[in-house]
Amino acid sequence: MNVITSRLPVRERRRLSLARLGLLNGVLGAALVGAGVASYFAVAGASSAPAAPRTATVQRGVVLSTTSATGTLQAAQALNVGFTSAGTITSIAVKAGQRVERGQILGRMDSTSARQAVQQAEAAVANAQAQYEQTLTGESAQQRKQDALTITQAQQALANARASARQDARQSVASVAQANRQLAVDQGQEKVDLYQQQKDRATYATEADAQAAIDADKAQLAADQAKQQSDQQSQLDLQHQQSVDRANLSLAQADLSQAQAAHDAAGAASDQSQVDDFTSAVNNDQNQLDALAKTLSADSYAVSQDNTKVTNDQNALAALQNDTKTIRADEAKIASDRQSVSSAKLTAAATTARDSQTVAGDLLALTSAHASVATKQAPATAASLAAALASVVNAQVGLATAQKVLADTVLRAPIAGTVASVNGAVGAAQSGGGNSAVSSSSGSSSSSATSTGLVTLTGISGMQLVAGFAETDTAKLRVGQAATVTIDALPTTELAAHIVAIDGTSTSSSGVVTYNVTFALDRTEAGLKPGMTGNVDVVIGEADNVLHVPTAAVRGSGANATVTVLQKDGQQASVPVVAGLQGDSSTAILGGLKANQTVVLPSVNLSSANSSTNNNATFGQGRLGGGNAKVVIPGGFGG
Repeated sequence: MNVITSRLPVRERRRLSLARLGLLNGVLGAALVGAGVASYFAVAGASSAPAAPRTATVQRGVVLSTTSATGTLQAAQALNVGFTSAGTITSIAVKAGQRVERGQILGRMDSTSARQAVQQAEAAVANAQAQYEQTLTGESAQQRKQDALTITQAQQALANARASARQDARQSVASVAQANRQLAVDQGQEKVDLYQQQKDRATYATEADAQAAIDADKAQLAADQAKQQSDQQSQLDLQHQQSVDRANLSLAQADLSQAQAAHDAAGAASDQSQVDDFTSAVNNDQNQLDALAKTLSADSYAVSQDNTKVTNDQNALAALQNDTKTIRADEAKIASDRQSVSSAKLTAAATTARDSQTVAGDLLALTSAHASVATKQAPATAASLAAALASVVNAQVGLATAQKVLADTVLRAPIAGTVASVNGAVGAAQSGGGNSAVSSSSGSSSSSATSTGLVTLTGISGMQLVAGFAETDTAKLRVGQAATVTIDALPTTELAAHIVAIDGTSTSSSGVVTYNVTFALDRTEAGLKPGMTGNVDVVIGEADNVLHVPTAAVRGSGANATVTVLQKDGQQASVPVVAGLQGDSSTAILGGLKANQTVVLPSVNLSSANSSTNNNATFGQGRLGGGNAKVVIPGGFGG
């Protein structure tokens, strides 16, 4: 019995054994039936009755998702054991030379943030469950009181609208007086704006004069900026030349030092002459740069003055333009005010029409409130229940992840051995990275010896198997995970094992990226030798005591999934469900179905089915991460 089958209930294990014994007979029987059906259709032709749909029964059981890989046996080696994530070490429970057993605590990491994450995840689960319960049971008494209050408020709004209509009728009388007062105010404002226009014309009489001044200012500014840019370019050229001269001076000085060290009088004299020339050139460059700095300062001052002049003249033009716009607006407002006085008597009729519309709108709002309350108090739909349940599942997944992170703050020995060294101290930061196998002298191990953890274990007994897993499957593995190993040389023997190290660096071959994973065999077997080839199976996902259907029956994923249910009257109906774990052959259904319901499987082309020896619908054959297929729970559906 391997790790995968040991997780199944007794009844399911018995069915699995029977399925394995009868698998060959089933395949042969299916082939014979397929041939008979093909012959029948060949004879019956188009007049035959349509075939019954392929179906499966909703069952409760275990859904497993596994991955597998092939590796090589090797003698147990030293192991670097480290925390999976970075943090601060709070305690170290072992010392060098100490013998430890599998599962023994080696050290602890600060778990403050991890505990907080668990608390937040627990709160999220509680909130999601409360939302689901609310969706399932409908509105509470308090919410129904709130619905009643909403209707009362809508009724009050209607009463207020009617009272407002009566008030508007009285206010219409006062509208004419108000319009006259507004006219007087606007006429006074126009006089103020005319006086401001007269003051603003003190600088420039017209907008054209102000614009001409701005154009002249901009021309002067452009000329000064052009001169400034030319002087800046000259400065850059001189700076570059000075850099070149300094580099040449450094080279000449180095040559002079070498000539002097070699007692080469002639060479030294020549190098000294070059040093003097380049020194003079550097000094001349600096003199020109100093002169240019003064010129640039004058340029900046001129440009600044030009900008100030442009700004002042633009402000003067803007003031004149604003005065013109303001006075025109005053004139328009006065005309509008005079029109308001003329139309005051017509306002009463318009107000009456408006109030009538308001009353009608409030009547509609009251009707909408009644409809909204009826909708909220209606029973929950299957889709809303599925979405609420999916939120609960997502929150539970988040809680499980947070609990795993918290558990990983305690470092335990993945295998028995002797502590060779402790590579850390309390209070020190640990970079994380997990466990890694230490390379042997032959280089056959799965990772480099330069990788270190908190503790290095040696004196490890037993055998190990190192296998390369695809990067997508490696992300689902963790240290301590159980596995089943089968050795090619001993095909009838299944050995229990567990993961002790996962490489942090990958290997690539022909464009395929894999990560080496080291498994420790939980027991040894006579005949095992280093170098033997073995296969390893690991359970990467498990859902116990859940409803499940064949994966082929499920369309979509999560809360967006649907299945087709065969009803008692023979009709088919698409039903929204919440899909959970997708296993090797079946998918967990977390909501939307009940046990013993019948779901419809996709139809299979008969000629295609006869030409293939692999019938997924009949035998529940699924897909594994490592490319293998297993029958996990073969019974329970047919058709």
